[in-house]
Amino acid sequence: MEHIITPSEVVSLGRPIGKVDENKLLAYITEAEQMNIKPALGDALFLKILNEGEENDVYRVLLNGGTYTDAGNNTRSFMGLKVTLSYYVYAQNVMTGDFVSTRFGMRTKDGDYSQGISSKERSDCYNNTLEVAQHYLNECIAFCKAKNLLGNRTSRRVYSTGGCIIRKIGN
Repeated sequence: MEHIITPSEVVSLGRPIGKVDENKLLAYITEAEQMNIKPALGDALFLKILNEGEENDVYRVLLNGGTYTDAGNNTRSFMGLKVTLSYYVYAQNVMTGDFVSTRFGMRTKDGDYSQGISSKERSDCYNNTLEVAQHYLNECIAFCKAKNLLGNRTSRRVYSTGGCIIRKIGN
């Protein structure tokens, strides 16, 4: 596999994304894989997923979601990396496209008299979508830990792209 997800899967698995050029979707997929997924999983696991993907039963569950039993003998379910990536791609599309927010979701601005989406609405939608994507990614990481896929690598905290980190300075 060249990518974890295809443009057609992005359209069907995440939020309704509308008619977006396949080349744009491929660019968004590449960005999301390199900026969000690969740092969370590590290079070794990321490359194994690309190479073995659907042939390996554990990787197939990681990609498509499902259920598993954690260390505490609890049954857990998660959405999978493909759904996670589709939300990251949707977020990228929200920030770069010319859209209108309607009661039917985000729509492409297609008329001279249609009103564009405000910066606040765009930012709110982007942040909401990133929050969902980050939650799904955390579920995927929990699956990887339960299946011991992450190995002995040092834990790295992965921050969502649009988030703000506030640290206490001084007393």
